[in-house]
Amino acid sequence: MRTPHYLKLVAIIATIGCALSSQTASAALSASEQAKLGIEGTPLTPMGAIRAGNADGSIPAWNPKPLAPPAGYKAGDYPDPFASEKPLFTITAKNYTQYQDKLTAGQVAMFKQYPDTFRMHVYPTHRTGAYESWVYEATMKQAKNVKLCPDQVSKGHVCLKDYVKGGGVPFPIPENGDEAGWSTFLSFRGTSLDVINNGALIDALGNRTDVIGRERALWPWWFKEKDIPSNPVFMAFELAMFCDSMEVLQPPRSAGLVFGGCNYVEQFDFQAYLYLPGQRRVRKAPEIGFHDSPSFGSDGQRTVASRYMHYFGGAESRHNRKLVGKKELFVPYNNFKLAQDNVGFDQIFGKKHINQDLIRYELHRAWVMEATLKPGQRHLYKRHVIYIDEDTWEGLGFEAYDNSDRLWRIGEQYLMYFYEPKIVTIYGDSQIDLINGRYTTVPYWYRQSSKAVGRGAAKISSDSSTVPFNVDVYTPQGLRSMGTR
Repeated sequence: MRTPHYLKLVAIIATIGCALSSQTASAALSASEQAKLGIEGTPLTPMGAIRAGNADGSIPAWNPKPLAPPAGYKAGDYPDPFASEKPLFTITAKNYTQYQDKLTAGQVAMFKQYPDTFRMHVYPTHRTGAYESWVYEATMKQAKNVKLCPDQVSKGHVCLKDYVKGGGVPFPIPENGDEAGWSTFLSFRGTSLDVINNGALIDALGNRTDVIGRERALWPWWFKEKDIPSNPVFMAFELAMFCDSMEVLQPPRSAGLVFGGCNYVEQFDFQAYLYLPGQRRVRKAPEIGFHDSPSFGSDGQRTVASRYMHYFGGAESRHNRKLVGKKELFVPYNNFKLAQDNVGFDQIFGKKHINQDLIRYELHRAWVMEATLKPGQRHLYKRHVIYIDEDTWEGLGFEAYDNSDRLWRIGEQYLMYFYEPKIVTIYGDSQIDLINGRYTTVPYWYRQSSKAVGRGAAKISSDSSTVPFNVDVYTPQGLRSMGTR
């Protein structure tokens, strides 16, 4: 039987503790743990977050109702419901030591490396991480059944067993670091996404290259069973969990390059194909989505391991994961300022880092998980620490250490509530190389990117019965038919 965690968690809200081995056996939730989860009247939310606020009220109690749009809302807009709020205080290089117990190691490193420009404006906390009831019902149903595969516990083979179709965050009360990693990977970001985005590259001199593309993504894990596409690619290894495609639109030298592929419940290696416009051919692309291979379009400046702040990266895990516990931290949250119509790329992307005057920090409880390279394995990152939002299971930030155990790369994700389809998810991110001084972003920034190429608003859906694009984009045949140039 799994060890109950709620009483332990209460004791570690303010400090990291409760070191849990990644080798602990995985089991479905016990009846007593299931009873702690609920939309109303339980100590834990359906996502496993502590429902109550903290002792001094700086973190409020959780509200299960999704955020209502302000008056005058129009579809496709991102009005800021907290626009009138002023910062409670600002943390700078001169005063950060006063707040160090609520800062990540990456934030402290930024104050040291960029003392003149890096600052954190801290605002009142709003726990806007709330979804429609079906998301929670799916999570509680999934948690009663799903387990890690025995080989993940003993050998590091990344897979799930005894899952049920229809979605759900698999491990709302994680027993170990692997379970926390799965919950982050399968956090709810909608069921389909068709957007224009920008994975900007900023060099050490502050020069920026915009890598603008069209992304088409599906999360079949979250589909109702009747809506899972009939194409056999979605059931190649039991069930496809995540399918992604990126078509480069800019810069011109890369335009027309497009990939598509999926990973699966029983095969986490990304089964990807790449269309090369110069050769007019499609090839298998095993390097896409694989461990520390460079992320697509990142100029080698970020790895697959840091997507969503943490990613298993392949079917055979190269790291041991330890769930350290929960901690109160100042993290990016409710970042509506980034999505306003009058905010462009030139305002967002500073010379050394994202414009901190556009970032809103709040005090939230975060899971802390640490991945350490296994003996005998090779990886660019010897150690990888991730911070995970307790209300949504979205990654909030990470630190990656090189093989000399030197802090090398750090990242943050800028969460925001999307009124359609009623989800908290990522509007932008940044990952900074502290050694070479460059920084990058994963393709996000939907409003600005759409305007840059004259395309329509982002389409993000939580209705699995409607997909706004041809799902053949994930197959070699579909990529070939899309090929241009």
